[in-house]
Amino acid sequence: MTSILVIDDDKSLRDLLAGILREQGHEVQTAEEGNSALALMAEATFDLVISDIIMPGKEGIETIREIRSLHPEVRIIAMSTGGSLGNAQILEYARLIGAHEVIRKPVELPALIEMIARMFP
Repeated sequence: MTSILVIDDDKSLRDLLAGILREQGHEVQTAEEGNSALALMAEATFDLVISDIIMPGKEGIETIREIRSLHPEVRIIAMSTGGSLGNAQILEYARLIGAHEVIRKPVELPALIEMIARMFP
């Protein structure tokens, strides 16, 4: 069973992803922004973090950098609509700083499930 942390400020998306991933047999916890995610990571071990990029509080790029520094073994999927920087550029930047995979929002659930299955065969 894969332990996953979903970080997104959109509660409805966070809850949807958590529910779908639990149905797939994963253990899932959620956080609404980077600071709360890092606090959870200080208490528990995760195999995978799925993080939005544009969030209030500690945003995704900063959060990914910190996760990569503190927990280099954790796999990371970055997701974003892109905001003012544009989707492709911000996701490519997330990959450059340590995200293993990237996915655009709105998230296509079958694509996310397939991505996770490839990461954890």
